[in-house]
Amino acid sequence: MAQKMIYFSFMFGVWLVYVWSMFPIFLLFMSLGQSLHLAMIVASVLIFLFIIVQRTFRGLHLINQLQKIFERKGRLLN
Repeated sequence: MAQKMIYFSFMFGVWLVYVWSMFPIFLLFMSLGQSLHLAMIVASVLIFLFIIVQRTFRGLHLINQLQKIFERKGRLLN
């Protein structure tokens, strides 16, 4: 439970960093409300992409571990 809270607080912190780093850039081209809204949307999309990539590579890591286990078992049987 504590690990999930740390993970979610980290993701929220990264989201805030994304929003506040993109907000001034969008503010140059749009009004205050539009730029804040767009910065929040873009930050959310980036966070979701980060989570998807992270879970994909975690799955690939598990597949690699299973392949190594099977290779070891194959060497023991030969």
